[in-house]
Amino acid sequence: MRTHGALSLAGVLLSIGPALAGSAWDDIRPSAFGTRTIEDGAPFIAFQAPYRAEDQRNVPLAAEAAFKDGRKIKSVTFIIDENPMPVAAAFRFADQRDRASLSIDIRLDHASPVRVVVEADNGALYMIEKFVKASGAGVCAAPPAGDPAVAAATMGQMQLTDLTGPDAGATRFNRSAQLDIRHPQLTGMQMNQVTMLYTPMRFVNSVEVRQGDEMIFTLEGSMTLSENPRIAFDYKVNGASVIGVRTKDTNDTVWTKEFPVGSSS
Repeated sequence: MRTHGALSLAGVLLSIGPALAGSAWDDIRPSAFGTRTIEDGAPFIAFQAPYRAEDQRNVPLAAEAAFKDGRKIKSVTFIIDENPMPVAAAFRFADQRDRASLSIDIRLDHASPVRVVVEADNGALYMIEKFVKASGAGVCAAPPAGDPAVAAATMGQMQLTDLTGPDAGATRFNRSAQLDIRHPQLTGMQMNQVTMLYTPMRFVNSVEVRQGDEMIFTLEGSMTLSENPRIAFDYKVNGASVIGVRTKDTNDTVWTKEFPVGSSS
């Protein structure tokens, strides 16, 4: 079994069920990383997570990672220890950049440590951990918000919003954007109150974002990503005119769309 690479992590961790409080990371770590050393990420990673979740259905996590010693970032993985599927999102960068900024929204089933693990191109692993408090439990079994018919009709619709600030240098050479994907992110634990049957699991498990022919990142996701996933990211301008997005879910349904670079649409 491979124990390296962000894209392999989610596949490994999707099979790990919820563990007893305090023991989840002890199960996750060897399954995902084997015996590899994981060092303190404080010198390289800034990790933002709320002290307490205001809405456990949409909890924002953000990470900025940077190496100043010539190494590149190979992958960034967000992990929620006590969720049924601990890996929320595993990002891999084709261009092996020396810095990256990412933000996602997750479901938080109940109070849990949350982690971001950054892998350098030399194989070194670095981690930051925080604890997010919550007022309840069982969010992953809660029914989706809104009308199921509308969710089904709009599934796969995507919007890209440019988030680049006013700095001229950033605007010319480095940009940031937010991708919003319409998807109910069905967990398989949600009961239909009419039929009293569980709604089958269905969630976004793959996102590819390209600038022209160049891959910005690939993402392997899980049902821990919130309903209607939000993915904010930065990228270096390469002269291409469009950003192309390919999204796939666990039913192998694929949606694609192209957006002009630097615009919101």
